[in-house]
Amino acid sequence: MARKAVKKKMAPKRAPKPGKTRYRRSDDEMIADLQRQIEELKQRKKAKEVKASPASKQATAALRALMKGVEMCEGPQDAELKRVLSEAQRVVAGYFEAQGLKVPKARKPRARRCG
Repeated sequence: MARKAVKKKMAPKRAPKPGKTRYRRSDDEMIADLQRQIEELKQRKKAKEVKASPASKQATAALRALMKGVEMCEGPQDAELKRVLSEAQRVVAGYFEAQGLKVPKARKPRARRCG
């Protein structure tokens, strides 16, 4: 899996003091930013632990297979199969989200409009 670029949350831009060229953050602002980074690292560590277990690896493979199965369904004859696969995908994705992992958003089939 390729690693995605992480966007850092920057502190809001503030005007520098008169006669200065840049704004210097206060100690409280720096502490808050470091605590946020610590929390992100803890979440990443937890995600690594979850990903390391053999059962989670198999569940990840199953989720990928379900995603591919949903994408492969074509035509009205596969509508019921597509609905069942997307429902199963939603269940497995719910488990991963509860464990703190980010899962790509499911591409669910659209319901028909009545009328």
